[in-house]
Amino acid sequence: MTTKEVQELRNGDEVFWNDPDEDSECSRYITIQTIEVESEEEGNGIIRISGTDGSCLECFAHELS
Repeated sequence: MTTKEVQELRNGDEVFWNDPDEDSECSRYITIQTIEVESEEEGNGIIRISGTDGSCLECFAHELS
């Protein structure tokens, strides 16, 4: 996703985080409780998501789909 696309996400939306590590074993779906864009640099915006299951994720916008 681009940072602009991430800014359109809302509570209750589900996204897939693609773990950038070679094995991708941590890739997962997360349902958004809260979301904030730390940096708005196109393609590399830092995103913070709190999931409805209590999980937290900090990633780059391009790692989400």
